[in-house]
Amino acid sequence: MFSTLEGAKKFAKNLNSLFEDSGIIFPLNRCQKAAAIAGGFRDWHDLSRSMAGSDRPVDPGAFRRRLIASLPQPCWIPVLFWLDEGKLETADGDGLSHNYYRAVVPYVFSSSVIHRSKSALLRRGSGPGQRLRESMVVSLLLGGKGSKRLIPHLEPDTLALVVSGDTTRLFGIDAEHPRFEKDLASLVAAGIFEYEDGILRVLPADKDEVAEHAARGFTDRAQYFAGIGGDEAVEALAVALSATGVEQGMRVAEAVVGKGSETHLTPSGPVLEMLSKLAGDGQLIAVSRAWRVFSMIHPESANFVRESVPAKISSLYLLRNRGIDADKIVEWMSTRSEWAEEVKAALHDPVRFKSTVDEMADSIEAAR
Repeated sequence: MFSTLEGAKKFAKNLNSLFEDSGIIFPLNRCQKAAAIAGGFRDWHDLSRSMAGSDRPVDPGAFRRRLIASLPQPCWIPVLFWLDEGKLETADGDGLSHNYYRAVVPYVFSSSVIHRSKSALLRRGSGPGQRLRESMVVSLLLGGKGSKRLIPHLEPDTLALVVSGDTTRLFGIDAEHPRFEKDLASLVAAGIFEYEDGILRVLPADKDEVAEHAARGFTDRAQYFAGIGGDEAVEALAVALSATGVEQGMRVAEAVVGKGSETHLTPSGPVLEMLSKLAGDGQLIAVSRAWRVFSMIHPESANFVRESVPAKISSLYLLRNRGIDADKIVEWMSTRSEWAEEVKAALHDPVRFKSTVDEMADSIEAAR
């Protein structure tokens, strides 16, 4: 957060450093724009003009929500951990921070999996050179065959993975194969590779499928470690929550896992509190995403939490966040007995859930 122009400049630079150390390609000018939007401005020019010579305090909650909304989803994990913990992680000797493994590695793995299943040139039976082409793509993503390990960086908008170097450094012994030049050209022609001036971009076989596979991976990992417990369970759940845009992921994860929580006797307690806060803040997409993560990790408590959502929507979202008159809400609901079931039925789908609740709110406001 910031309240001065110098503070805004520092925040944008820190945001840029955070992404660089996390292996996410997000240049300074985009960090400046995100900082401006988070502060309630149109863009960096608007911020610079408005804050020149004057302070302008920013509400922390609104700042966080606007910042997350302005960033591509792969950026959420490092940003939320930074804002929640209040410190920047530094890269290790390999140029990687913990956030690289949290936020980028899942997309590297998912991209390699989807390429194997969807890219025709990599599948068995695709003709001579299939193994070489598969190695050129998959082995490169997973570290390469050269003398030095490759570290793919992520373009958060396109989910392309980017590495740099000449063909020997990028492909190692594969570059010595008699078919190498021919198969490199075929991978470029197929839109799998873009290679120019020593920069290689590996485009996803299907962006939506890569994103979906990575999202399942976050949840699957949290579910797996939930059965083990301890610090690994807390970390995995915190990452899964942050990947959905939920704030204070580590604190919530510690409570759900049961570490250091004396105020809650069941794992549903902290989640109920979190859903209340999200509903009150108007974060309907996050309500749905948080419930989905929780339901996969604690399926035995999922229905109990699901049953609580309509009440949170009526009292915290409609009444408090939207400011709708309580009498209008009660009157409308008395004639729409199915509203609660519709809200619960939509909970599993974030977009549908938000649409359902907002349509309901608009209908209540329009009623006389």
